[in-house]
Amino acid sequence: MRRYFLKNPFWVRWRYPGAVWKVPTTKRELFLTFDDGPHPVATSYVLDLLAKYQAKATFFCVGTCVERSGHLMERMVSEGHMIGNHTHSHPDGWVSDTASYLEEVTACQNLIDLSGGELLFRPPYGNLRFGQLKALKKAGYQIIMWSHLSGDFDQALDREQSVGYMKKADSGSILVFHDSEKAFENLREMLPRVLEHFSTLGYSFKTLRNL
Repeated sequence: MRRYFLKNPFWVRWRYPGAVWKVPTTKRELFLTFDDGPHPVATSYVLDLLAKYQAKATFFCVGTCVERSGHLMERMVSEGHMIGNHTHSHPDGWVSDTASYLEEVTACQNLIDLSGGELLFRPPYGNLRFGQLKALKKAGYQIIMWSHLSGDFDQALDREQSVGYMKKADSGSILVFHDSEKAFENLREMLPRVLEHFSTLGYSFKTLRNL
């Protein structure tokens, strides 16, 4: 049984005051994000596809993956994408104490901070305790959530249903895919369809810069 929402209901946002769930804009623009990378195959595929559509995205990287495939971050930056923090080893905030969780975030930030830019953070699984949220905001992080989740990590995913939900996104929506080995089979079937659909409708894809 699926235990996540492909499109977040409005009440979910109440859990995390001050987090970004959607970007306020009237322009025809969407915000693609990718979690759990970088991965040598999946991330390279994503970057090639984004270049084809002249699309920009924000990659929320995991520190342990950066340690293995960190060279891909240089390509992300050089091609106009943005990098965010997804912790060092992908812990669940609901079962982590605040001190150890912040250590996870700091360890990742030390690996991804190429230019001392904006501090963007997305919690693994979307799970945060209020104390963690408060401490991260105090440290200067913007907490980035999402409006539409692809579910590409789910091996039992109904791809048609997921793509259908993604196609209902509108201006300012934040879409989540995963550039990971686990998600790759679903990702490569779904991402091109989403990019083609919205590009045909005249949408552009932007990074989460200067929110």
